[in-house]
Amino acid sequence: MSITSPATRVLASKLERKIMSAETAAGLIQSGDQIGMSGFTGSGYPKAVPIELAHRIADAHFRGEKFQVSVFTGASTGPELDGALAMAGGIHLRLPYQSDPETRKRINAGEMDYMDIHLSHVAQFVEYGFLGKLDVALIEVTAILEDGRVVPSSSLGNNKTWIDCAYYGLEPPPNRKPIPLVKPGQRIGSPYLNIPAEKIVGIVLTDSPDRNSAFKAPDEASKRIAGHILEFLSWEVKKGRMPENLLPLQSGVGNIANAVLFGLEEGPFEGLTSYTEEIQDGMIRLYRSNSGWDDPAAEIRQAYICVGDGVLAQSGDVERSECGYGFVS
Repeated sequence: MSITSPATRVLASKLERKIMSAETAAGLIQSGDQIGMSGFTGSGYPKAVPIELAHRIADAHFRGEKFQVSVFTGASTGPELDGALAMAGGIHLRLPYQSDPETRKRINAGEMDYMDIHLSHVAQFVEYGFLGKLDVALIEVTAILEDGRVVPSSSLGNNKTWIDCAYYGLEPPPNRKPIPLVKPGQRIGSPYLNIPAEKIVGIVLTDSPDRNSAFKAPDEASKRIAGHILEFLSWEVKKGRMPENLLPLQSGVGNIANAVLFGLEEGPFEGLTSYTEEIQDGMIRLYRSNSGWDDPAAEIRQAYICVGDGVLAQSGDVERSECGYGFVS
């Protein structure tokens, strides 16, 4: 069945009755809640509900009532989330990363608490209870299938952690085993998110695109940096310290990293491998030009970049339990 329009995003008939407006969904969030939201560098973040929540917070402040929430994400988001909530004075604590000018201004003015911790540490901090109980998970997704499986939107970030912690609550840290991933081409986990249907209290249909900033074309300085890196890699291969297809790469975010990837496309290396948390323009071009490219995130280019319509659901009952509740937007 097609899932190209808002009307066909919720394929699980038992959940159709839980479709609601963004305003109604925002009304389920309370002052003091800690909210885990989707979003990673401007991709896959909820849009409609944060705006309505900002309106609700602004109205409360106008009446002289205190209303703030704490916002945890995968990385930066967009103006409909960080910008709207910051302008309303609605964020108490923000982590782990943001790039919104209004949010930055309020952090630097001491009006908003901020934890600048490494992105990879956030999920463990929340799972182990270092930051207290997670009350709400607000996650943008593409669709809910007939059997209740949830199709992710254009980013994953910490979404699974938000869903798990909002539903199950805090448990003692497990005796963890190493992640069974030893080479880039391996696939682990599931392509879907699983949320207990009985915990979904609301679904909001939206059709708002992500707001990603376009990369600048590689300038002379970026090209020279890329040239230095290519020279270094070529030297390491010549000296026998690296194989001809190099070692697995880790690409960063931004214009310079993107320029380096463009430079690698023009270099002599083939059959490259990479671990990466996101796909940039240069990575896609490099993937297309290297028939032997091996990147576990590369399938996202074809399978998961279907941005726009969101589904909002909340895992939890209207009357809260010990483990809190969460949204999926």
